[in-house]
Amino acid sequence: MITLVYDEGLRGFSRDALERLGSEGALLEVREHFFVHQGVPHLALVVLLDEAGTGARRALGKDGPDPGDALPAGVQPLYRNLRRWRNERAKVEGVPAYALFRNTQLVEICRRLPKSMAALREIEGIGEATCAKYGAEVLSLLADVPATESVGPATAPAPVGGVA
Repeated sequence: MITLVYDEGLRGFSRDALERLGSEGALLEVREHFFVHQGVPHLALVVLLDEAGTGARRALGKDGPDPGDALPAGVQPLYRNLRRWRNERAKVEGVPAYALFRNTQLVEICRRLPKSMAALREIEGIGEATCAKYGAEVLSLLADVPATESVGPATAPAPVGGVA
């Protein structure tokens, strides 16, 4: 997380902290929050980086690991595309990204590669309303991904006593 304080001399916010980020990796996502503290404007930025092109994501000011880190390398680009779509769509709608899909749901989409609304609704937390509003877009993002890339459900319970 980076907090920038309004600079009267610049009549804006200094870019120094942002320019230093360029050497730390590719910028994947920025969330901004403008606020005034003690009469002085501030701009708080939560920044998600791709460290030096390695595909290893690191969030400044973010707690906990990204559940997408557990995905196989071959599925990582799909996960990043889904996150990018979700974040852009959330920004347009003026809602937090997690209001559309949580990261854990995006991971499950990557694991299962649903090809229908019914299959999408099988993922925990994705119901009728979410499918009606975003399902067609999600399925279109998955349309070109071969089913062989699917890595299955994250944790499928083992059958008890050999009965499924």
